[in-house]
Amino acid sequence: MAEMKRLTAIKCNIKDITDGEYIEQEGFIPDYILTKSGQKLSRVRIMATVVNKFVSDNSQYGALTLDDETDTIRAKVFKNISLIEHVEEGDIVDVIGKIRKWNDEIHLIIESVLKIDDPNWLTLRKAELKKQKTEWESIKKIILEKEKETADLDELKKLMKKKYNLDPDQVEAIIISKELGIEKHNADRRKNKELILKLIEELDEGDGTDYTKLIEAAGLEESDIDSAINELLTDGVCFEPKPGKIKKL
Repeated sequence: MAEMKRLTAIKCNIKDITDGEYIEQEGFIPDYILTKSGQKLSRVRIMATVVNKFVSDNSQYGALTLDDETDTIRAKVFKNISLIEHVEEGDIVDVIGKIRKWNDEIHLIIESVLKIDDPNWLTLRKAELKKQKTEWESIKKIILEKEKETADLDELKKLMKKKYNLDPDQVEAIIISKELGIEKHNADRRKNKELILKLIEELDEGDGTDYTKLIEAAGLEESDIDSAINELLTDGVCFEPKPGKIKKL
């Protein structure tokens, strides 16, 4: 049997994960997130602030809720609670974990957690990610331009490998992301967010808009509404004056 190569932990923003498409694989091939820019993310490295920590009474399960200012995600650990014993709410951590999906929730399975004492590391990570994004967008642009000059995906892969020494998996991921219409999906999300914001304003009688009325008026799937609301809260456009109510700032 061929030896399984351990995947590199790719540095990314949480929003890269939550905005992407979860792709399920068969057998021992790991599932992955296909980002809107065409990156495959399976094993990731995230630097963020711990905004919530939970450990079960029997110490067999624990979870950290991470916030990197782009979005939030839960990072879970089973049995090996020692991985998060040294971490408290408010700490900055550098987490390596595998992306998984359970009951429609995208989360991480923790492999390691490093506590960061110097907040300047956050600034450095943001700069790294910005540079990484710029480089990836350049690669994506080249691939999509050369796609028009080739007959099929195999020919495109060979061309990009020979001329630019690009990994065939990178080429395929970018083409798949285009075919899946992730960009259209994100456009739909933006429209949903605009609609929800408009309804929040229209239905507000002074103390905020009731979530029940919002769901009835929107005519969208509840999951789409939840996603839009979470984005509005994360963006600081809205807040919750009390449970069950949302209000525009």
